[in-house]
Amino acid sequence: MKIEESKISEHSGSSFSVTKTDGVSKIDFGGNHWIENADYYGEVLFGDCESCPEMNALYEGVSYDNVLVGGLGLGLLPEYAKSVKNSTVVDVIENNTELIDYVDFIDSDINIIEGDMYTYNSDKKYDLIIVDLWWYENEITDENKNDLLANWSDNLNVGGKIILPLVVLSLN
Repeated sequence: MKIEESKISEHSGSSFSVTKTDGVSKIDFGGNHWIENADYYGEVLFGDCESCPEMNALYEGVSYDNVLVGGLGLGLLPEYAKSVKNSTVVDVIENNTELIDYVDFIDSDINIIEGDMYTYNSDKKYDLIIVDLWWYENEITDENKNDLLANWSDNLNVGGKIILPLVVLSLN
């Protein structure tokens, strides 16, 4: 599932730009860090692609009713949770104010929280916490994993999971 292209406008800002090529939006954060508005993004990262058995297994038994997404990007993951997984609650933590202000085209029921995934504290409980903060596998350190687990493990409902889809890993 991708965002309806007519909702996405081109943008040139201080921390990212959005361009359209052949009618497809691409958000570019510089340094070869970009996300294309494409169907496969949510399918792969939520374990719904047919050719992703390891990713699919990661999500076995997961409920999608209450979901927290770490990292907003173009809004593809929260939209996928809301529209495809039919999540009742979708919260997103994002630390980039410019990005939060720009992504005003996603479902208004998605709650975007300005904060840092490593330090933000909440008493809300989630069935799934999906963390999409990095571009490359080698950027995810053991310290990152330990910090996320320490910060968010008390926010999981019984049977809930903290998933890092980039490295096909559940932290708990």
